[in-house]
Parts: sequence; structure tokens; C-alpha cells
Amino acid sequence: MAKSAGSQDTHATDARRERPGAFLTMAEISKSYPGVQALSRVALEVRPGEILSLVGENGAGKSTMMKVLAGAITPDGGEIRLDGRVIELSDTAAAHAHGISTIYQELMLIPHLSVLENIFLGMLLRNRWAALDWKAMRSKAAVIMAELGYHGSLDVHVGKLSVAKQQLVEIGKAMTRPCRLLIMDEPTAPLNRQEVEHFFEIVRKLQKAGTAIIFITHHLNEIFEVCDRVVVLRDGHLVGESEVADLTEARLVEMMLGKKLSLEKRDWDTKASADSGVVLQVDGLTTSALLKNVSFQLRRGEVLGLAGLMGSGRTEILRAIFGVDKPFSGAIRSQGRLAMFSGPSKALAGGIGLGPEDRKADGLVLSMPVRHNVTLSSLRRYSGLFALRRRAETAAVMDVCKRLQVKYSSTEVPVGKLSGGNQQKVILARLLDAKVDIFLLDEPTRGIDIGAKEAIFELIRELAAKGASVVIVSSVIEELIYVCDRIVCLNLGRVTGEQTREEFDVSSIMINVMGGQRDAHHQAEARI
Repeated sequence: MAKSAGSQDTHATDARRERPGAFLTMAEISKSYPGVQALSRVALEVRPGEILSLVGENGAGKSTMMKVLAGAITPDGGEIRLDGRVIELSDTAAAHAHGISTIYQELMLIPHLSVLENIFLGMLLRNRWAALDWKAMRSKAAVIMAELGYHGSLDVHVGKLSVAKQQLVEIGKAMTRPCRLLIMDEPTAPLNRQEVEHFFEIVRKLQKAGTAIIFITHHLNEIFEVCDRVVVLRDGHLVGESEVADLTEARLVEMMLGKKLSLEKRDWDTKASADSGVVLQVDGLTTSALLKNVSFQLRRGEVLGLAGLMGSGRTEILRAIFGVDKPFSGAIRSQGRLAMFSGPSKALAGGIGLGPEDRKADGLVLSMPVRHNVTLSSLRRYSGLFALRRRAETAAVMDVCKRLQVKYSSTEVPVGKLSGGNQQKVILARLLDAKVDIFLLDEPTRGIDIGAKEAIFELIRELAAKGASVVIVSSVIEELIYVCDRIVCLNLGRVTGEQTREEFDVSSIMINVMGGQRDAHHQAEARI
């Protein structure tokens, strides 16, 4: 649950404010890529033994900032000082030499090597005869891993461990060398709540031992639970910092967004009413890896948004509905009938279509022409006795592409040569040609320009006006508010809130998707 200035113990607050000065400072750090200013004269300081949270929306510059500090990329300008001396972090080895280690969200481990071998990757110990000193490495690793709460075998292949234990190996690897600063990028993303609690115990133990930690997370409750101070980036600029004790969730969200948002909602000509029939019912959907008792309804003519961060379960829900993945438990009903489809072809036959998140990898065959990409899901309708009825197929493709205003020179042009917006329209054209009634659209506006986004939104509302139902996933909350009738919020595989169009509020949606209110609710339940 969020902490505010009034809810903090005075002694604890004073203790945090009396922390010693910074041992590491970054000043005027800038980094640009073609067409993108990732960082613009950003400053940052790290104090001994503190847990510092670095937050911001996607694209704010957090990862770039940490890669500079980790020695993974070289900034275009600025300087880094350690204990008052300017240092150059030309590569990761230089960062390690200065006591800076990084644990990335994608763990840097070799699955077929043992725990022991992974811990000492790049840091093998040798005896006075220059031979590998396995005895010394085993002894040191046993001490480090025991302190981290790992009591398993050091000889087991890392690939056989759970993600939580693999993270302990990553931390153990960092502890084999002097470590003054440990950077953690989304470390809790793959962990369940029990694993997160154990992880936080380790973090506090490292802090108590004097290690400073930079903690990058999208989950508000984690910031207020474990961090001392927060620094906020937005669009490559440092826009604010504060002691966590002096913040509320709402204030932190405001710092991240740059304003209190009550975004104007588009008044569409039609919208689903509470009396509209339910066309899709999801009850208690649970998977072994992520989803936990997810339930919601979709009504005829409704545009329903799923809001959540990466790892919240948005894509997993769509994949389960479409029959790509089989849930562990729960039920899915379409038009009142059980619809636990065994695969995508069955889902399509049942009137449900999916526009996947990665349109180039999963949604389109880039080397094939527009014609084939549009009719991939409905080829049987164009099958003749010995071959496809090409004339009928081409006519149908031209008709549906005209309806969606797809810009192309010929139905035979490879779809990979179209713009991103037109590629997305081709996916919609395929679902229309397959005559589905329920559209599952995963990040349909990702990577396309503003004009194309507006066109996609208009198409979605047009589909809804004609009686189709749409579930849309987007990482941009403002887009969901713009186009949806209702929004369901997700965090770590759970439903954390729901708002109708009349209730839409960016700040409260962000708090829900970042786990703030959910965590408070769960803690309240635990006290009852």
C-alpha cells in the first residue's frame, strides 16, 4: 500500500533524510540515436546504501541511463564521477572494476552450465600454478549463495532452476566481485508474490551490508514497499526526484505523466449499452505461469480495453481465448456456449479472430502478396476443384481493402513493402474476410504514425457500430481512453480494476495497472 508523508514513522523519515552524500554522480548525460534523443543532459546521484527507484513511462530513457552506467553504451556527452573522481565506463569490465554490476530483466546466464560455473563466468579463480581453483570457487560460491537463501546444488544446470532461483544466481554472480552499486532492471517481473517477498528480503540484506541499489520497476507498490528515493525521467529528461516517504501514488503518477490528466474522451456516435447482450464471458481464467482468476464480460457492439504493463497478462488472455494456449483452469464462453477452443482454426470457425502483438513475426507473411495475407484465414471459401478461384479471391480482397482504405499498388505486392499502418489494416482485412464477430487486437497501433492510429481507431469504432465486439490491448492508456467503452486493468496476471467510459481517469488507471490499489486491497484482505 502506498505510503505518504503523513503515514510515515518520523524517525524512519528523518533517518532517510540524513543519509550521507552521493558517492556516484552522473552529470549532463546525453545520448542520441538517429531521429531520437534518448537522454538530454540528465543528472543522477547515488548515495551509499540507498535503494533508488528510477521510474518513467516506456521510452522515458531509463534503460539508456542504466546502460550508460553499466558501461554497455557510451554517452554523447556528460561525465560520471565516483568518489569525486571522473571515471570512464568504456565497457562492462570497466564498470565491474569500479564496483558497478547490473542484473538485466533478461538474465545473462548459460542454461547448460552449472550454478557454480555461471557464478564465476568471466571471473574464474586460479591457484598459484595458474590452474582453475574449483575448490576455492566452490567454497566462495557456497557462502554467497547461502547468504542469498539458496540451499540447492551448485552443480545443477541453471536451466533447470526456477526463474526466482536463477535470479539468485545472477545476484550471486554480482557478489563474487566488490559491488558498491547493483542495478536491477524489472527484477520482479517474472516472480510471483511469495518470490517477490523473498527477493525483497535479499535486497534489504544487500542494502544493510552497504550496497547501493538502483531499482527499475513499473509497479508502484514495490516502489513504496522497498525504495528510499525515486527519480523520474520523461522523454529523456530528468523531471523530478523525491524521498519516497514524501510521496503519494497519485503524486508519483503526476510526476511521470507531467500533468494531472483527465483526458477528453471522444464522443463516438454509438456505444454498447448495459442492455447489450454478452457475446464473450471469461470466468476464473488461470494459467500455470501468470494468469490468476481473470474474469470479465464483452458485450455486443462494445470496445473493451485491457490495460496493463508488460507481464500483466494482457497478451496471455487473448492467446487463451483464441486457443493458442490452454489455460490451467477457468471457462470461456462465446454466445453463451463453452468456447475452450483447441486451436486458432477452431476459434476462427467460432467467430473469434486475433490480431497479434508482433504483426511482422506472428501476423503476416511479409514475402507473400497482400492477396494471400488477407485470405489466409478463409482460403477454403476460395477453393475450387483443382486450385484457388483467384478471380473471386482478388475481388474479395479488393473489396475489403477498399472498405478499410488500405493503400497498395496491387494485391500482388508483398505485404512487407506496405507501411506499418497499412500492414495493420491488412490484418483487420483478414479478420473481416474470415467473417469474425469478435476481434482480439493486441497493440494494433504499435509502431504506426498518428494519422494511421486515428484511421485504425475509426475502423474499430465502425466495426463496433455494425455490431462487432472488440477487445483491444494497448500500452498507451490515453489510446484506450480515446477508443474504448470500458477498460479492465491488469497487474501481474490479476484484474485490479474496471472503469466505464463515464469513469475514465488516467491517474487511477495507472495506479491500478501498476499494482498500487491492488496491493492495498490485498493487504486489507489479509488484515481481516
